[in-house]
Amino acid sequence: MRNWLHLLLILPALIYAEEFSFDISSYEKKKYEWGGYLEGIVEYNHLNDESALYNLNFAGNKNPDSIKRALATAELEALYRFASSSLNFRGHATVSDDYFGREYQTDIYELFYTAAPSDQVNLEVGKRVIKWGKGYAWNPVGFIERPKDPNDPDLSREGFIIAGADFIHSFDGSLKTISFTPIVLPVSDDINEDYSSQNDINIAGKLYLLYRDTDIDFLFLNDASRSARIGVDFSRNITANFELHGEFAYIDKQAIANIDAQDQLSIDQKSIAQSLFGIRYLTESDITWIVEYYHNGAGQSKTQLQRFYTLAKSDPIASPTLYELANKAKLAGYAAPNAGQDYLYLRASKKDAFDIVYLATGITSIVNINDHSFSLAPELVYTGFTNTESRLRFILLQGDKNTEFGEKQNTFKIEFRFRYYI
Repeated sequence: MRNWLHLLLILPALIYAEEFSFDISSYEKKKYEWGGYLEGIVEYNHLNDESALYNLNFAGNKNPDSIKRALATAELEALYRFASSSLNFRGHATVSDDYFGREYQTDIYELFYTAAPSDQVNLEVGKRVIKWGKGYAWNPVGFIERPKDPNDPDLSREGFIIAGADFIHSFDGSLKTISFTPIVLPVSDDINEDYSSQNDINIAGKLYLLYRDTDIDFLFLNDASRSARIGVDFSRNITANFELHGEFAYIDKQAIANIDAQDQLSIDQKSIAQSLFGIRYLTESDITWIVEYYHNGAGQSKTQLQRFYTLAKSDPIASPTLYELANKAKLAGYAAPNAGQDYLYLRASKKDAFDIVYLATGITSIVNINDHSFSLAPELVYTGFTNTESRLRFILLQGDKNTEFGEKQNTFKIEFRFRYYI
């Protein structure tokens, strides 16, 4: 009787066996892949005509109260696989049109060759984006990469020409994985010239450890085109929906511009520390929170920034010397994004917001802790149409006079982005 039961159980499989076929080729990686996106952005910028940066950027112009901007972007990625290696490409082209005119730019963001002679060794050479660090908005240990835009950290970035390798080994104990990544980054008049004005051979490295479910990196950059620096970062999931991460970097002989009480600009060299500590938390209501504290040791103090804003409001006709000094300070980093010393980043986002499928909402704020000014950016993102993403975002800048966000060029910006993935 038991044998008959077994036969009845396997009979359907015997009947349909001839109709089922397993094609292993469908699971093999393709020789080549390509993709990318086309994107259009329109912006409306409402200007703060009483701000320091407005005075610097528009003196002698028609003093507009707003700027409209249109931007079109195309990004193409391609990959071709050989037996144990691959050739990778990512190109980026933009055209923009605004108050200052029309501008075209085409760049190769990545073009590199990678080979894996074994499971434990990987080699790379070419133009490559290196992403070091665990932070979402900032990366103090990103020694050989272009900085993120904290207002839009997921934007594509251009890489540098490098030669590197990964050496990986796995274990059965508490230390599960260890890897070492040495990287060579040359700088000359024709290679990586925007990394530094100092031509040299730069050696960087990362030692990665996976220890008891904690990711840890130890990083370094030698004293060459940029000053020597060392760093460490970590990331750990405390629970399935709660993650901690942090970064610390020590930089030797960082150049920092200073404006003294006599309105003189000087460049000093001093050792600094940069650090970041953050959390990522997913609530029961499916809201993702990201909170990060960032200390920028290379940033300017509240007093230094106030001196700059006072100079930047100088009349270019009545006080040309002070106005020119403000422009020099601007080029030295005083008008850079997050030029201060201490910041708080907060972001909350939710998928299927308001019970609408494919609609996500979020709100982001960056706070200058020292002067209490801040930006606030709510957004809506809709992905309900195949291969598309539409984002509407409003960015509000708030702060008193002589504060970072209070002296920005804009008071607010409205931005709409449509992206089609190919």
